[in-house]
Amino acid sequence: MPEKNDEVRVFFAIELPETIKLFLKQIATDLKKHGGDVRWVNPAGVHLTLKFLGEIRSDLLKAIEDEVRPIFAYQKLSAHRVAKLGVFPDLRKPRVVWVGCSDDSGALVPLVSKLEDSLATLGFPKEKRPFRAHLTLGRVRSSKGISGLTDVIQESADISGPSFVVDHAILFRSILKPSGAEYSPLFRFDFSG
Repeated sequence: MPEKNDEVRVFFAIELPETIKLFLKQIATDLKKHGGDVRWVNPAGVHLTLKFLGEIRSDLLKAIEDEVRPIFAYQKLSAHRVAKLGVFPDLRKPRVVWVGCSDDSGALVPLVSKLEDSLATLGFPKEKRPFRAHLTLGRVRSSKGISGLTDVIQESADISGPSFVVDHAILFRSILKPSGAEYSPLFRFDFSG
């Protein structure tokens, strides 16, 4: 746990099972063959982000935990499937390569909305963009050689991968390093089942 007056970079996310991480690793391996100046994410660290808080004072962590724990405690388990391949914001100027997560149960959007409302009471601004469940595979650094990659993404957009059950969320600490971000769990929030 960080010291009382430290600044910490934190976010709420859903951990992924190894089957999903292996599937994402294979997709990224296949995409790398088509070029593009992309910094690919280490599949071991891929997660489904619910809410990014950014740099905060560590003395706020307990208040955040107390505020959101009831939201997660009432959340039901939900099944999701890896589906769709795409980029943000669009294929003409891609910045992020992602794989989507189905939300057929409709569980994630209301959960994120409750999380946003609850955290707003602690002074955290609400996200202006609508929530889109996705798993980041890579971040585009430049347009160099990107057309071959975007062509493949467009042709392969309808991928379908394994399913997984979401039964908890984590408040993660993110430490930025030259080799990439490292994540460590601060609090686990189990769902009601």
